[in-house]
Amino acid sequence: MKTTIKNILNETQVSTERMLLYHSDNKMLISYFKDLKQNLVYLQELTDMEARYNLTPIADCIEELLEVDSELTHIDFSIQLKEVISEKKTVKVNAKLF
Repeated sequence: MKTTIKNILNETQVSTERMLLYHSDNKMLISYFKDLKQNLVYLQELTDMEARYNLTPIADCIEELLEVDSELTHIDFSIQLKEVISEKKTVKVNAKLF
């Protein structure tokens, strides 16, 4: 089987489920494995989004801009998803990356 991030995440999710069952009598471990399971699902969603939208060029651009100006506080991107037919529809997303 080809080793990919997706496969590793799936294997880790299965392992987490097993450990959750195995340590079902320990409340602290149950909490830990539930948090781990939730984080693994989140990572899976992020990797799926990366595969779908190829966000690597955006991340590379951010890194290059930060190398030019390390005191940069905001970067605005405008990404056109498809041709405008009748009217331009936009959404604004603000994200803190610190």
